[in-house]
Amino acid sequence: MTGKNTATKTRFSLHEASIAKMQAAIRAGEITCVEIVQYYIDRAKAFNGVASRLVTEDGAPVAAAPGAIRAGSVLEFPNETVAASDFLPDLDLYRGKPLEFGRMEPTASDPGVAQQYGMITGIADGSQVNALATLNIRGERSVTCRGDFDRHPDDGPLPEGAPAVCEKFRRQPDALERAAQLDAEFGRNPDLEKMPMYGVVFSFKDPFDTKDMRSTGAGDAAYDMDFPARDHLLVEQLRAKGAIIFAKAVCTEYNGRAGDPGGRHEPDKVLPSTLGYQRSSWAGNPANPYDTQRAASLGSSSGSGVSVSANLVMASLGEETRASCRGPANHNSVSLILPHKAMLGFDGGAIGADIYCDRTGILARSLDDCALILDALKDPENGYYDPRDPFTTVPRPSVLATPYVSHVAEGGDAG
Repeated sequence: MTGKNTATKTRFSLHEASIAKMQAAIRAGEITCVEIVQYYIDRAKAFNGVASRLVTEDGAPVAAAPGAIRAGSVLEFPNETVAASDFLPDLDLYRGKPLEFGRMEPTASDPGVAQQYGMITGIADGSQVNALATLNIRGERSVTCRGDFDRHPDDGPLPEGAPAVCEKFRRQPDALERAAQLDAEFGRNPDLEKMPMYGVVFSFKDPFDTKDMRSTGAGDAAYDMDFPARDHLLVEQLRAKGAIIFAKAVCTEYNGRAGDPGGRHEPDKVLPSTLGYQRSSWAGNPANPYDTQRAASLGSSSGSGVSVSANLVMASLGEETRASCRGPANHNSVSLILPHKAMLGFDGGAIGADIYCDRTGILARSLDDCALILDALKDPENGYYDPRDPFTTVPRPSVLATPYVSHVAEGGDAG
């Protein structure tokens, strides 16, 4: 994932740029918000495709199946498969429950869209990472209001058959439209005191509510409405402070695997292992940008880590129950600030696996950027309090009165 995108010509290179350098380039007239968003869309077109192959009983090819639309293009799944015996020696001697071999199936959300199910494997020396599940691009950011059901209000009425809720949804600007609004209103002179996240392109682990994108906790279900009525408070804070809400990151759906709830029902088929799957039944499984044959990480916020590492976004908010942010940050070589759950809310406006443990993590390319984001998430009046998250009502002695970024000291003495 080291290739630099050249589709968007600017005098400033966004590739691995810091927030401060990007904002300085805006003020110098070297780049605009629209060019920033277009750069990341182009990166998604180049690198955010399917990153896995099916593992089948015999290794025979499978028929082509259409995927969802991302960054304007239909996802293409590999036809080639890998025989399970390539991974499992003496498979012919196995006498346990039948294995759940890889297969293509229609999704519940949209039967016209297929996804990989069952056993899968990464692709050696691949060029795709599958980090972003949904991009905030008009026509593809919702299944409920897909295509012309998300027609811009200036382009006329919605077509017959559009769900009534799409009339409200389509009034939400997408990422490029929001960038154009920022350029038109502020140009080269944004007030960075009031908008410290100006121009910063974010992804969010799918469980965070975003009012302008599909928010299903990465699950594949035919919801009557697949987007929420309002943002998660942290999304709202970032949006108000100039951030561009760009994408939902692939993650283990609902923040964790289903596990065994007990009772008389048992699976008819089994997977040999679930290690390495940070899997969304709607969006698939991400890959590690340093070795695409490997899983992205251990930890469900894998798409957040990969999207930052592969320069598909500048920063991401993830969620951790036990190691869901630390794993992706570690395995994808990005920085992380993971506050305790009483400091930075999660439970209000998000789908969680464990309300007593789930907490928000900030992933970015450097600790400086993570700290800038942490400071920006603080409301000037309410601090980090979230009225929808009871855990944020505890006393705040651990919250510094000074900006966190002022305490970052990167580098150090050898040894």
